[in-house]
Amino acid sequence: EKQEQLVQAAKLATLGELTTGVAHELNNPLNNIGLFIGNVIDMMQLGAQDTDRMLRDLRKAMEQVHKASQIISHLRTFGHTAPASREPVAVNAIIEQALSLLQEQLRLRDVEVDLDLTREDPVVMGNAIQLEQVFLNLLTNARDALRESERKLIRISNRVEDAKLRIVFEDTGPGIPPELEHRIFDPFFTTKEVGEGTGLGLSITYGIIRDHLGSIDVHNRPGEGVAFSIELPILSTKQAEAE
Repeated sequence: EKQEQLVQAAKLATLGELTTGVAHELNNPLNNIGLFIGNVIDMMQLGAQDTDRMLRDLRKAMEQVHKASQIISHLRTFGHTAPASREPVAVNAIIEQALSLLQEQLRLRDVEVDLDLTREDPVVMGNAIQLEQVFLNLLTNARDALRESERKLIRISNRVEDAKLRIVFEDTGPGIPPELEHRIFDPFFTTKEVGEGTGLGLSITYGIIRDHLGSIDVHNRPGEGVAFSIELPILSTKQAEAE
């Protein structure tokens, strides 16, 4: 129960961090809706008979409504308190969802993302919201680590190996001081300035991956960056369909 409360607290903290980026993501479709509806109003006021064009603009407006609705729905689902149920989860989609929430923040910080996901569309047995929290934690850690770096790059890759899914998050930041590496998954441990982090992100990440019968390791390259490597037992397509 305490673990679930910590996970929920971390999710709400993450949502707070994402507010600025999400506001921008919502602003785009809202502006587009205004543009398309405005076009239709202008045509009607001018007595235009081009119903095909008006319908086309109205359909485009509805597409933007759907896009905005998806963003809001995603945030509501992510922040919702719910039992940690397990079901077949398509991991690539969860990685892409986590990335979409941080995309605007990364763009504003000139962080490049290299996404190399397997075409096999791997499925694991797990909790989609918890796994998204893991990926968001690793992305925000990488984002913060790149603050002072000349080259700001995050690489995300995954591969299926021996009935396991291997997911790697790498950055080109300064790395972890070697004397602190063994504490990286300790609760409340952080290398950030006071007030900039709770020190719970990687500890919660470790707990979630362990609960998913997986493992997470850190590969530290001082001065060159850090790679976090996750392994999860993979669920075959046939098993997923049976579930």
